[in-house]
Amino acid sequence: MPRSHEAGPSILSNPDRGINRVKAKQVASSEFRALIVDRDSMTSDLLASTLSRERRCRASAVSSANLLRILESDHAEILVIGAELSHQSQTGFDLAQMVSRAHPDILIVILLNQSTHESVVNAFRCGARGVFSRQQPASEFLDCVEHVRKGFIWAGALETTLLLDAFRCIPSPNVAVANEASALTERELQVVQCAAKGMTNKVIAAELGLSEHTVKNYLFRSFEKIGVSNRVELLFYLTMRGHPLGPLTASGPATDLRVG
Repeated sequence: MPRSHEAGPSILSNPDRGINRVKAKQVASSEFRALIVDRDSMTSDLLASTLSRERRCRASAVSSANLLRILESDHAEILVIGAELSHQSQTGFDLAQMVSRAHPDILIVILLNQSTHESVVNAFRCGARGVFSRQQPASEFLDCVEHVRKGFIWAGALETTLLLDAFRCIPSPNVAVANEASALTERELQVVQCAAKGMTNKVIAAELGLSEHTVKNYLFRSFEKIGVSNRVELLFYLTMRGHPLGPLTASGPATDLRVG
């Protein structure tokens, strides 16, 4: 059952991990290993120092370039990743997705500079078990890490609201276009898949060799056919129907959810 607070975080239990109260207490009292990969070495070191000082934690700052190699031998329980980091055209979302696939037992917390519908959905979609906004106090970051380690899913009050709003936006099945293969043309499907990955119209146009105006027209027609009104709804629509979307693409802190 969810436990929500009007001004506080939401903590959802995770029965799949089978952690009962006794075991949760044992987990809380034992030392654990955490790795921090933030947007720069200074903030990574600061977060690692905070965890080491305030919790029974052996926390270390590592670079995104060395993370996957380090994880081959370092048995970390918690991995904290800044969504805004950039390494070889990869974002924190991309890195989290790679770690989640290669090391599914590692518990991931994503740090967001600015919480939007798309960033919160992307964070959980790439394997995060906790989403923390930098606008929240440091004490809540410690709580976030602690609860994720116990087997809970963590989101702040704003992030929970954004996530619930996104779920409310999931479109009902459109009976008139139940056969999706006949609803969208091959080119329309290519465009909407790019849009669902967070690409702007300009990037989609360059990727597919189209003009921005043509991309916008494809999106308008596609949104109308499948019954969605923005890119968050589109992301859910394609995900629920099993379309592979590939690596997530950062589109900046002020992502536009409209067609154009």
